[in-house]
Amino acid sequence: MFRPIAALVLATLASSAGVAQGTIAERVRAAGTRTVAFTTSARPEVCGDGIDVVSDGLGGEMRFYNEYYDGTTWTRRPCVHGALRVMLRVVDGIPSRVRVTAGSLPVLADTVVDLGVVRAADAGDYLWTLARGDLGRVSEQALLPLLLVDSVPRWDILASAARDTTRMLRYRRRASDLLARGAASTLGVAGWSDDPAAVQRRAVVDALAARRNRDSDTVPDLLEIARANRHPDARAAAIHRLGQTADPRAIDLFATLLRLPGS
Repeated sequence: MFRPIAALVLATLASSAGVAQGTIAERVRAAGTRTVAFTTSARPEVCGDGIDVVSDGLGGEMRFYNEYYDGTTWTRRPCVHGALRVMLRVVDGIPSRVRVTAGSLPVLADTVVDLGVVRAADAGDYLWTLARGDLGRVSEQALLPLLLVDSVPRWDILASAARDTTRMLRYRRRASDLLARGAASTLGVAGWSDDPAAVQRRAVVDALAARRNRDSDTVPDLLEIARANRHPDARAAAIHRLGQTADPRAIDLFATLLRLPGS
């Protein structure tokens, strides 16, 4: 029952949050030099611990900012489905850092400017503006929350970012890596298997990818595995490796698997 009730509360609060307060961008600029936060709806598969852990729910390896050290071992806190919180470090009205959390969200400190609950569409528009902007690492950091916000056309956005040759390779690789997670999720691989044969298949893919240098183009071989290998886990491993290349040929494959327009 939590999910429908939470969604209803978020929708009600977001619709009543006064437009007169201004857009997210305007309110961020007005914050000066502070930490600013806003909350919005997450996709149903997204979960987190509200602090350090966030999972996109797409299978394969989960994404973590940090794991938790209890004094003896590194552990992973429970991943709870819930709302999404975007935290912005703002300096003179300009974002300098973007961070996202999900799940059971803690109470914000008094020093944080809380913009409250915003509509997913508004959150997506604002984050896409950051991602398209000329803000260095902030533009790159804005890509992850775009993957998580509910009802945002994330694959089209990430494909556009990954193909943008005016951007630095690091930015395109980040967009391509996130896009690859979506493409791999279409294969129905729930996670990395510990089966020895599966581990060996992934090791072969990793070894192939590691040979990539200026004189050895391994993308065609990885594409062949990703398209035609009879083992879905090997195909997923090849897709994840291709995602780290930002190669246009890989982006085209991801677009086809995700059935993007024009693919």
